[in-house]
Amino acid sequence: MFRKGLSFAVFSFFVLVSTTCVAVAQTPQDLYARGMQAARQGEYPLALQYFQRAVTLHPEFAKAHAAIGTVHLQRGDFSASEKALTRALDITPGLILAETNLALLYVRTERFDDAVRVYRDLIRKHPELLPVWLGIASAYQKADRFEEAIEAYHECLKRSPNLIAVMSNLASCYEAVKREAEAIRYYNAALAQEPNLPMANGNLGAIYQKQGELDKALPLLEKAVRHDPQFIAARYCLGLVLTKKREFQRAAMEYQRVIAQQKDHVGAYYNLAQALFRLRRSEEGKRAMEAYRRLNAIAEEIEDRERAILIEPNNPLKQYQLGLVYAKHGKIDKAISAFQAALELDANAHYALNALARLYIFQSVQLSDAIAHAKKAFRLAQVPQYQHTLALAYFRVGQRESAIKAIQTAIEMEPENAAFRQTLAEIRRSDEKAK
Repeated sequence: MFRKGLSFAVFSFFVLVSTTCVAVAQTPQDLYARGMQAARQGEYPLALQYFQRAVTLHPEFAKAHAAIGTVHLQRGDFSASEKALTRALDITPGLILAETNLALLYVRTERFDDAVRVYRDLIRKHPELLPVWLGIASAYQKADRFEEAIEAYHECLKRSPNLIAVMSNLASCYEAVKREAEAIRYYNAALAQEPNLPMANGNLGAIYQKQGELDKALPLLEKAVRHDPQFIAARYCLGLVLTKKREFQRAAMEYQRVIAQQKDHVGAYYNLAQALFRLRRSEEGKRAMEAYRRLNAIAEEIEDRERAILIEPNNPLKQYQLGLVYAKHGKIDKAISAFQAALELDANAHYALNALARLYIFQSVQLSDAIAHAKKAFRLAQVPQYQHTLALAYFRVGQRESAIKAIQTAIEMEPENAAFRQTLAEIRRSDEKAK
């Protein structure tokens, strides 16, 4: 299967209201209406201001809490979103705006069991609501529960038979469970309505390439990359088809384009080397093969750590070690997920708390969580590096006095540490510039 990702976005949906905006918003309801208007226009900071003012005036205003959660979800602040959505449901159980977006939050944070639980409850109460079926189908698909995803996508098609994205995703699920005849059927059904759909063209072309039907695969893959030049998997498969057709010059060009978009694509380097050797460009081929060997060693290191997780799935230290390998090789999103998995297994895994905090700091995301994680890590284990992490977090959010206090504590614990003293010097230089 080419693209595990879905070909449509399951959206955070605001319930549209017909309340007319008044000139001066004075009541919580007025503020809520203006917030909804701003949200529909994509002005999320302004919408958030209105919703927050509404709940200040009326703390039990469930819809406003739900709207706050939805805005935070749109902006990627998952912890703030979950807090607001949960608060809305505490006030008004069953509030659909809160439930649907809480389920979506669970999907985006890969808490698929929680997402499915919420979606199932929504289906029980609202069995004809198409977005809920789309939501649970996507949750199943992302969780690799393909048979259940297939069933849910068929329910979507019962309610809206011509949804192109659903056909493509259904085909992708069939492909995942090796039911290629059904996959071909639904990719073709999607292409009958939208002939230029990149996902369907690329994935169908990949099936034909694996089956050795190169003449069928070639035009589909060419169309996929023409309409979506960033479709790396389709471009790589196009290179494989061209190689098998002995069009080595074109194949080499496609592999080079893959590498330009994904510099750690192991297969592209290997096949580029083979194509260059065929073209008698031996020095270039040697360089490509050396890059392949280096990247393949990295891939093997990652695979070893991933294999350790399969052997000991409930060992937080193994998750932490996997996160370190991901971070070492620049796979930051995967590293964050691994550290979070370690903390789900052991909330007091101070080493994972510190590692996660440092990633948040260096990515300039969730800095309040970084501070909280570093503090907790140091409470659990008095390691000077954890105070260093706390200092960096404080410094990043502009709390220089707290940063200096934290780094001085680290230096007192380990006076000879050059990194600690360098951080202190940087904070002080920043203070001088501020003056």
